[in-house]
Amino acid sequence: MKGYLSILCFIICLSSFSQKKEFDIKKKYSVKEVLEDIDYTEKYLIKFHPDPFRYISKDSLHAFVLKQKAKIDTPLTEMQIRFYIKRIVAKIGCGHTDAAASKKYAKAIKKTNRPILPLNVFVTDSNRLIVLNNLSSDTTIKPGDEILHIDKRSVNSILKTIYSITTSDGYNETYKKQSTRYNSFKYYYSFCYGFKFDYTVKIKHQNNRINDYKLSAISSLKDTLILSKKDSLAPLRKIKTCSYSVIKNSTPIAVIDINAFKGKRWRSFFKKTFKDIDHQNIEHLVIDLRDNGGGQINLGLNLLSYLINKKIVLPFDKKINTTAFNPKYKMGFGMRAVPIMFALRPPERLKNGRLRHYFMAFSKKRKQFKGQIYVLTNGRSFSMSGVTSTYLKHKSNAIIIGEETGANVAGSNAAISGKIILPNSKVIVHIPLYHLYHDIDMKNEGRGLMPDYPTNYTKEDVLNGKDVDMKKVLELVK
Repeated sequence: MKGYLSILCFIICLSSFSQKKEFDIKKKYSVKEVLEDIDYTEKYLIKFHPDPFRYISKDSLHAFVLKQKAKIDTPLTEMQIRFYIKRIVAKIGCGHTDAAASKKYAKAIKKTNRPILPLNVFVTDSNRLIVLNNLSSDTTIKPGDEILHIDKRSVNSILKTIYSITTSDGYNETYKKQSTRYNSFKYYYSFCYGFKFDYTVKIKHQNNRINDYKLSAISSLKDTLILSKKDSLAPLRKIKTCSYSVIKNSTPIAVIDINAFKGKRWRSFFKKTFKDIDHQNIEHLVIDLRDNGGGQINLGLNLLSYLINKKIVLPFDKKINTTAFNPKYKMGFGMRAVPIMFALRPPERLKNGRLRHYFMAFSKKRKQFKGQIYVLTNGRSFSMSGVTSTYLKHKSNAIIIGEETGANVAGSNAAISGKIILPNSKVIVHIPLYHLYHDIDMKNEGRGLMPDYPTNYTKEDVLNGKDVDMKKVLELVK
């Protein structure tokens, strides 16, 4: 019996030693380690990024880095380090370049109960912060009330700080505004200022009364979002990322809502959809790209082949270097082979010291849609959505309705990406390998595609779930 007990004790001890220690998200890194991570970020961001100085000079970027380093005089947690890294990365004006948590941190945070602000909000065009959902126990705060201060910080100051860590293409801010809405705002706020168990909030009610509140935090594990129901169309065809509907009025309007350029059965979905549009002789088509963050280039070109009556060309290039094979630029084995495949695939040529290639698609002449196209966009129309909306505007005379796209109108850095891992905190910085150029005659001024018909959403529109963009389509079709 004693022998069995000895073996059992040995197994228990062995098991306890073999258990992995939980990752401590509050672990602090020394000032020296933090500064080393910042220097590493600057060095390899410049070395690996395909176009780091389009919107900021090398000297200006370095001056900003020095300014950030001067603020660091105490040890920091990984989250605090990432705040500074994100501010530096955001300065180069590339929405595809960003800093993410280390693998261990990201895994640990999924099970961590973080105390968060009990309010979901949205930002108006005039940068007013409006309550969407009140998740606190204080029922006197209503949807539509305006937040003036949080923890004695003004809304303008808070948004300025949040926007400083949010990457976007060029000087665009609609992407930043749309990224902070609804349930995202409270996480941005706590990322910038810390997670707390109580938040003091100054609220201006809709009757113009102003009150101060001390709100207890809610659990991030029990966070919720309540959106107003919109009038939705019954889809005639649907896959995971796309749906096809028809508005049946005196002039029928086809609506294709695309949430992302990815998913199974994509090609068959569009083949059947455009066949049906042609069969019904529909002359008005809405392509809804709102909140579409992009996806696969080949699928975007497949859609455009039904809508543009000529060959579609999307140029892209990169510096002539060995970035894809540098061990500090982390990529999967398959991704490292892609640049070789591009280099071997004609046509390719040298231009301004860079190796240029082309994605191409050919018009589907017999299935071509020949009617009027309307494209709905907002700040989260990004990446491949930017390519699609820009090409439809300039190559098929589409009418753009909504908000400036988050994607740059002249092109962006994309295609495939790698990452660097900072030596101490292990924070991950994602960096694209290629720069895409839109095949249009448009100067790059650091802005997205501007709508032909800009729409303005009032707080009542948002609270009631009104689709102002689609309303404008209906007005134009009459």
